[in-house]
Amino acid sequence: MIKRRKLSHPVEVGLSFGLTSGVITSIGLMVGVYAGTESKEAVLASIVTIAIADSMSDALGIHIAEENENVHSTKEIWIATLTTFLAKCLFTGSFLIALLLLELKQAVIVNVIYGLFLLVAYNIFVGKKQSSKTINVVLEHVIIAILVVIASFLLGQWINKSF
Repeated sequence: MIKRRKLSHPVEVGLSFGLTSGVITSIGLMVGVYAGTESKEAVLASIVTIAIADSMSDALGIHIAEENENVHSTKEIWIATLTTFLAKCLFTGSFLIALLLLELKQAVIVNVIYGLFLLVAYNIFVGKKQSSKTINVVLEHVIIAILVVIASFLLGQWINKSF
């Protein structure tokens, strides 16, 4: 039997935050910009921008939050910071593939499905580690992601009609 290595706290923090933020921010932004502009260039530019700027911002937020806990070493704080940045960049950047290969509408649909799949898969992993029911963990986070997508779509449509 293969024994699984447990991820360190800083890596878990960075991976979970980077994945979750990367997915929810990307699909929300994609759907909102698509609904507001129907421009592939605008959607691509938005994803590239958040892959860098928002990843740096999130990494700094994690850095400060970990420092404020006052229980982690400097090395652990920097591992969490770098893992957050890299995970967010990677997961956000992965949404570019469909945008580059497909028509915009199809790419947005594929990316929403892909993003929800990533959230479900990761939350099954998290749910199995916790004592709570896995389905509750998955549903909580998927519902939040869907609400973000709906709100972004409606806001994008409103912007499109208003300006």
